[in-house]
Amino acid sequence: MSVSEQLLEIFKHGVSSVQPNNILDNFIKVKSKKIIVTEGSKQKIYSKINRVFPVCIGKASVDMAKKIKKIFKVSNFKIEKGILIVNKENFSKVKGFKCFSSGHPIPNRNGLDASIFLENYLGKLEKNDLVLIFISGGGSALAPYPVDGISLEEKIIINRILLESGANIKEINIVRKHLSKLKGGNLVKICNPAYVHSFILSDVIGDDLSSIASGMTTYDNSTFKDVKKILNKYKIWTKIPKNIKNHINNGEKKKELETPKKNNQIFKKTNNTLIGSNNLCLNNMKNLCKKYNINSKIWFKNIDGDVKKISKKFSNNIKKIRYKTPVLLISGGETTVKVNGKGKGGRNQEFALYFAIEMKKINPSKSFIILSAGTDGRDGPTNAAGGILNQGSLEKIKNKKVNLKKELLNNNSYQVLKKINSLVIIDGTNTNVADVQLIYLF
Repeated sequence: MSVSEQLLEIFKHGVSSVQPNNILDNFIKVKSKKIIVTEGSKQKIYSKINRVFPVCIGKASVDMAKKIKKIFKVSNFKIEKGILIVNKENFSKVKGFKCFSSGHPIPNRNGLDASIFLENYLGKLEKNDLVLIFISGGGSALAPYPVDGISLEEKIIINRILLESGANIKEINIVRKHLSKLKGGNLVKICNPAYVHSFILSDVIGDDLSSIASGMTTYDNSTFKDVKKILNKYKIWTKIPKNIKNHINNGEKKKELETPKKNNQIFKKTNNTLIGSNNLCLNNMKNLCKKYNINSKIWFKNIDGDVKKISKKFSNNIKKIRYKTPVLLISGGETTVKVNGKGKGGRNQEFALYFAIEMKKINPSKSFIILSAGTDGRDGPTNAAGGILNQGSLEKIKNKKVNLKKELLNNNSYQVLKKINSLVIIDGTNTNVADVQLIYLF
């Protein structure tokens, strides 16, 4: 097995360790007429429940729905037909669920139809009903439900503008929450007066539950003032549709338009459990390295920032550190890309290329292999999870007569990596805990 193949195996192992099928029954068990939720040393027991409503939203929904069916296979509970909302790449039908194939990263009409169906499905709950909500990354785009006065088309426009602005996922989700009937805790409003327990797979740096899938089941500390600050920070206030501007301006004045806050009564019967994260994925990859006797180190956690800046930071740190070679540096988080061109690519593909460029400048004599990839198997609007490069990749690109500087300005990393056979293609993974960077130095 080559080093590149070994890195890919380590990456896949990390992804597998945060797939719902492998972790969900650590958190939820059914015994007779009790549903027991365990999180660390804490337990929450649900009894005297009339009906159970399972809802799965996000890229991991299919695996979550299948696992829930197994967990509740032998139980005395009345399980209602569930709802499953997932991206096209991960879609498959699950018996016992109404299944929707929705748009990601750009919302579409299927997602709106799914959101309307969800509202109707949960609109007549009673106080002894329990809604079990399984949330994973991508939920924001997959379940678009704009507030009154804003169309789906306008929501799509601002979503695209935000994704191309360079804003991080937390900032993007603050804006989304204030334009939605579901996000920022509004889904709990719909479920009231029932019990709500959500199980959350985090794709957000720092695992802020109010930001994952735009915090559908958690209170929101952000405000309309924060929304306007973000839009002005990235100089996109003037680019957004007029109806959205009007709603934000009205939201600053009218308290009733604001998202529900911590002291809201609707959260008294709501609990949230974190079931997986980027940090868990990194730790599990390091554990596999121990098994293989690979010298490894968890290097950077919670990476956040522009691909150019982070690649330079990585390269500078490699110059400073003293390490016993060979060594595998394991990092994770979510970088950002400001899209100026019309090419095809994603943040992991661009990061791998910029890292190779910075290594040539800062550490020209160092030998390396870098794998940067998204744990959901999708990097931007492409079929690749990311890219894998080494110290000889830039020469290969040059030999293919590719103007790398021009292609990067056009955000065309996919086509560059395709020409030198350096794409990481693994298909959809049914999970999502942000991105991973594996850097092997030798």
